[in-house]
Amino acid sequence: MDYAWETDWHLEIYTVTFVRGLDERETLRRFGVVDANIHVVDDGEVAERMGVNEGCCDMVLVTRAGDWTVAFEYGGWEGTRRETLRELTRDGGEAVSVMRHNYAASHDFEHATDGRIRTAFRPQTPQERWGSHPDALNEDMRELGLDPEPADEFQYLSGRVPAALALASRISGVLFTPALLNAPLLGGVITDRAPNDPPRGDPLATHALRAFDRKLAEAIDHASPGLQRRAAVAEARRQCALVGVADHPVLAAALASAERGETGPVEYDSPLAELIRRHESELTGHPIDEATGEWMAGPSADPHRSPADRRNIFALDNATGMPACPSCRWHHRPGEAEREAIRPRWQAASSVRHALSPDARRAAYNTHFLLIHQGQLMADRDHATSVAATLRASST
Repeated sequence: MDYAWETDWHLEIYTVTFVRGLDERETLRRFGVVDANIHVVDDGEVAERMGVNEGCCDMVLVTRAGDWTVAFEYGGWEGTRRETLRELTRDGGEAVSVMRHNYAASHDFEHATDGRIRTAFRPQTPQERWGSHPDALNEDMRELGLDPEPADEFQYLSGRVPAALALASRISGVLFTPALLNAPLLGGVITDRAPNDPPRGDPLATHALRAFDRKLAEAIDHASPGLQRRAAVAEARRQCALVGVADHPVLAAALASAERGETGPVEYDSPLAELIRRHESELTGHPIDEATGEWMAGPSADPHRSPADRRNIFALDNATGMPACPSCRWHHRPGEAEREAIRPRWQAASSVRHALSPDARRAAYNTHFLLIHQGQLMADRDHATSVAATLRASST
C-alpha cells in the first residue's frame, strides 16, 4: 500500500494503532479513556492539550475502517506500550501499531494478538526483532525494504516509517491517510492507562548498543561503576570537542559535575535542559520564548501544513481559552541540510545529559551508542573498538 506521502508529512511524533474486534468506544476505554471523557474532539482541543503538555499528548482519537478501529495519537505513543497492547488484544483480539519519533530517531512497530506481542522491531533496525513469533512477518518485511536478515549485521535504515505503515496495512487491510483525521473524531484524554508491568531482568538487555556492538556492551558490563562513569564522561567530552562545543560553559559545567560524581536527573529548568530545548527548536523550527526559555507552543501544535513549509505557531491561555501568543507569525521549518548541520550539537548536548544519569552503566551505554550509529557524524567503529579494549584492560 502506498505511504509515499508520509516522508514529507509534517508531524514529528505520532502513533497510529489498528485494532481489530473493538468498536471506537471500547478501543478508547482500553487505551485508558474513561466513559465520562469520551467525546467528539476537534483540532483546536488537540492543539490546546499539546500546549499544556509541552508537545507530548495524552489524547487519543479513533475512527472506524471496516472491521478495524484506527486510533491516532498526536505527539504520543501509548499504543506502542505492551501493557496497552495487551488490553487492546486480550480475549482473542489483534492490534498493530506504528510510531514515528523523529526527535529521538527511534521509531517502533508492534504486532500483538490475544494479549501478547507477536512481532516487534524498530523500523531502522529490522534485523533486531522480538515477540512470541519474531520471524512471522519476514517475507512481507523483505518485500517492503525492511530486510530482516541483512548481510551487514549492523544495518541501519532511515526513512522506513512508510514501510512500517505499509506492513501494518498488509496485516489490517486498512490504508491510513491524513484524510482520516480531517473531521472531528471521537476521542479523549488518557487518565486510566494500564499500569506498567514490574521490571523484569536486565533493564538494558534490549538496548540498541547490545544489538550493534555486543563486545562494547559487554566491556561496559564488566567495568566497575566508577570506570563506567569515567568512560561516559570521557565520551561525552570527546563528542563535544568533535563538534566544537567543548568550551560551552553549560556543557563544561555539566561535565565537571559528572566527573565529581554529582549526578542525577537533569531538571527541566536547568541550563542544560534549556540548551537542549534550544537545539531542538533549531532542529524543528518550533519557537522558544526568549524571555522564559519555554516552548511557545507544543512541537506539533498545528496539525496542518502551511504554505511554503511554514507554520503558524500559536498558544492558548489556559484560563481564558483565548489565543495568547507573543509571536503569532509563520515560522521557518528547517530543511534537511539545516537539520543535519544542527543535529551534531544537539547530540553532543544530549550525550552530556546521558553522562549525568544516576545509573553509571546506563550513562555509558547511552553516551557510546552514537559511536556505532551508522550515518552519523559521531559514528566511529575504530574508536568503539578502542574503548572496548581500554575498558577490558582496566577491568582486569
